[in-house]
Amino acid sequence: MDLPTYCERASDGLLAEPLNAVTNAAFLAAAWLAWRRWRAQPGASWRHQADIGLLIALLALIGIGSLLWHTVSRPWAFWLDALPITFFIHVFLFSFLWRLARLGWPAIIAVFVAYEALTFLVLYLTPAGALNDSAGYLPVVLFLWLMGAGLRLRDHPLWRDYLGFGALFAVSLGFRIADPLLCDLVPVGTHFLWHVLNGWLLYLLLAGLIRHGIPDRSASS
Repeated sequence: MDLPTYCERASDGLLAEPLNAVTNAAFLAAAWLAWRRWRAQPGASWRHQADIGLLIALLALIGIGSLLWHTVSRPWAFWLDALPITFFIHVFLFSFLWRLARLGWPAIIAVFVAYEALTFLVLYLTPAGALNDSAGYLPVVLFLWLMGAGLRLRDHPLWRDYLGFGALFAVSLGFRIADPLLCDLVPVGTHFLWHVLNGWLLYLLLAGLIRHGIPDRSASS
């Protein structure tokens, strides 16, 4: 497979992508803030919210894996970058459906099948290399908006947030797609903005999940 390339990487070496490397701190900061917010929440526990703990760990791994990829730039580092992102998307989808949408297992499985089918269809219909190999993220934008619509039907307080999250991710994805197209205009590229905006977005997603998806066990004790 052809590995992604970036405007900022004009040479070999660990420091060939300084902005793309350093902005991975956004993911690590987001993981730290999410961890603190989770542990400060009444009723928070690994026993009852293992999925939330896993999401925070995956967020930290996204930062570490992406840092390795943008410094070492080897195939194994690419997979350390890509796999935590894939796992995060799927675990978060489950947590949302279970904790916020309050769906049962049959509905959760149906949504997962729909997501995988849509992702496969988008990747199948998109020519190789198109959209800077970002087509696989398009269903995420759509599903964030669908999540917002679903929460609106339930009159959930987060429904507007999710519509905003979808818009934020669309902008972030635009910077990822634009990176190779704007090299002459912006020599450092725009990929680093994908890191910064996604770090912010993932923290907001986790903050909402923690705030509204954890029952306050202390209130019933």
